[in-house]
Amino acid sequence: MHRRIYKTIFSRLMVTFLMIIIPIYLLGMTMNLLAMNVVKTEINQSMSAQIEYYLNDLEDSFENTKMLQYDCLNDENLNKLAILWRITSLYERQQSMIQLQNRLVTIRNSSPYIKDVTAYIVPINKSISANDGIVNFKESEFEEIRVLDDRKGAQLLFYDDDIYMTTYDNGLYGGGTSLFSIIIQFDKEKLIETLTLLTQNMDSEMILSIHSGLDTMYFRSDSSQSISIETIKKFIYEAEPGIINTVTHNHNDYYVAVSDSKYLDARLMKYVPEKLIMKPLRQIQVWFWIFSVASVLIFIIYSFSTYKYIHEPMTKLVKAFKKVEKGDLDVSIRHNLTDEFEYIYRRFNDMVAKIGTLIDQVYKQKIMTQRAELKHLQSQINPHFLYNSFFLINTMARIGDENLIVFTKKLGEYFRYVTHNGTDVISLSEEVEHAKVYMEIQKMRFSKRLTLSVSELPEEYETTKVPRLILQPIIENVFEYVIDKKREGRLLIDYVIDDQGLDIIFEDNGENVNDQLLTDLNELRNKCGQEDEMSGLKNIHRRIQLLFGESSGLTFARSRFGGLKVILRIVKNDNELIEEMM
Repeated sequence: MHRRIYKTIFSRLMVTFLMIIIPIYLLGMTMNLLAMNVVKTEINQSMSAQIEYYLNDLEDSFENTKMLQYDCLNDENLNKLAILWRITSLYERQQSMIQLQNRLVTIRNSSPYIKDVTAYIVPINKSISANDGIVNFKESEFEEIRVLDDRKGAQLLFYDDDIYMTTYDNGLYGGGTSLFSIIIQFDKEKLIETLTLLTQNMDSEMILSIHSGLDTMYFRSDSSQSISIETIKKFIYEAEPGIINTVTHNHNDYYVAVSDSKYLDARLMKYVPEKLIMKPLRQIQVWFWIFSVASVLIFIIYSFSTYKYIHEPMTKLVKAFKKVEKGDLDVSIRHNLTDEFEYIYRRFNDMVAKIGTLIDQVYKQKIMTQRAELKHLQSQINPHFLYNSFFLINTMARIGDENLIVFTKKLGEYFRYVTHNGTDVISLSEEVEHAKVYMEIQKMRFSKRLTLSVSELPEEYETTKVPRLILQPIIENVFEYVIDKKREGRLLIDYVIDDQGLDIIFEDNGENVNDQLLTDLNELRNKCGQEDEMSGLKNIHRRIQLLFGESSGLTFARSRFGGLKVILRIVKNDNELIEEMM
């Protein structure tokens, strides 16, 4: 059954990573929202504070001007000119006028918003200006800018597109009619200049609206703006003081802040395009989106890396284990990186190989042993060899051959060895002795047409443990396929030692040995299948390999006599299986 995805290590790692990165992302998003709100609040407070500060400063300036204006009404020189002018000399009047002008200059210089200060003196029909000095009284001008008799105190008036603050005496002369009036002309350009300095940006604008009676005068920081005065008026009257208003004009959004002055009967407004306000916030938003994209990329990279370097190798290892569980030991997994999985894969391959080797050495060895035992039993009851031996005994007894005793003794040794039920592993010297007994029996049969040449077993290999009956079957094939079919048969057995082990060489002078036959024999020795003429040699080859390794076994070549050359290779090793089989 396939594992469900939520039960895999990969899915758990992804969930764990998401549990880590999602709170971080939410924290970043929260910080972004808080930062945007803080910036908006700061901008709003800055706009509100700016217009409040300017409006308060303007009120203070007008209040100070008003106090100076009231104080000037009580000026000794002014009253002397208005009331005592008839009894004063010309010189005294001139001195009073000069001193009054100096005071008016002082008032003018007291505020940057004052353009001129003029004292209108009705009795002497003169006006004294801080800028123009003593000039003749202009009654028409005075009538336009003076305070009406029914209004008390200093008043703001509009005349000829200028703004004035005017006041008058208490009407002590002429039946309540005012004798003189102090009129202050404010510098409209200075007001506009100050508003312009406070805007700090070409896309924003400040507008001051001052009411006087039914009239309203507007002062704009930048009259070149595309927003018309009608729209400005709409902004001013629709905006709510104390908060930041959002208005839309020509598909553009504006933030509008307003503040009222009851003292001046004025309203100050500042509007700023939303895109200008949002400019620093957009940088925060850009970084937030960069953070978002980076978070997604980190998740993708982490997912890919985890899948590539953990999930895939782990899945490959699990699949390999499942194959081994099903009995498939031809499994080999590889890893291209040098990491922990490379070590695990290598050890897994070694483990599977060792398991396969153990299975071959234990399970297959038992099978081969059973087959060998069956082969031994077949050899024990081989009727052809048995009948020939009996006929030979009968002939030798009939003719009184003196070798009969030797022959029967050798035959008895032969059958005692092949019917022995002891261990399956014996010393190589014992196996060689049994092979010699077999060859001596056969030599008595084929004495006239058999030539044997057998070397002595090297002393150092006499005690080497080998499986039983690995030499006789090879010699038996020589007698069956060569000696029985030739008039003069020849068999040579020799031993060759090298650094790795021992070669036992069998050479005969058989016929029909060609390259194709040698190739077939070398290929068939490793194949398992049904019993055939090669089954005995395949049995020997496999049993030798199981005990001494893959480098050991049988090899077939052409002999020096033209027949077949069989090489039985035994490589030195320390095989514990031999000890277990003993």
